[in-house]
This record gives sequence, structure tokens and C-alpha cells, in this order.
Amino acid sequence: MRKLVIAISMLALAASAAFADPVLDRQALMKERGKIVGGLSKVVKGEEPFDAAAVLTQLQALQANAEKFDADALFPA
Repeated sequence: MRKLVIAISMLALAASAAFADPVLDRQALMKERGKIVGGLSKVVKGEEPFDAAAVLTQLQALQANAEKFDADALFPA
């Protein structure tokens, strides 16, 4: 009985470790996306003057961030 409990505990630990990386990856992508959108929102709100080159750079960074998003890898079944 004790071996069964230990085996189940080890299996649960291994399963939780397998899902740890996708969670951290999703969080990192979303934090990066938040920083980019935060910069764009300042321009939209009028808190910063409109600079076409800066906005284009931020939009390109947002596109690059979106291209990194792989739903199958970040949300394993």
C-alpha cells in the first residue's frame, strides 16, 4: 500500500512538472505583450505625442510576439 501511495505521488509530481514550463512560457509572452500594449496605450490616450516610427516599431514587436504564440505548445492537452 505504501509503495502505491509513493508511486502515485511521484506520478503526480512528474505530471505537474511537465506543465510548469508552458505556464511560465505563457506568462512571459503575456508580460511582454502587456509592456508593448502599455506603450501603445499611452499614445492612444494622448499621454505621449504620436510618433509614427515609434508606433510602427511597437506594432512590429506586437506582431513578433503574436507569432511566437503556439497554442499547442503553450496549452498542452
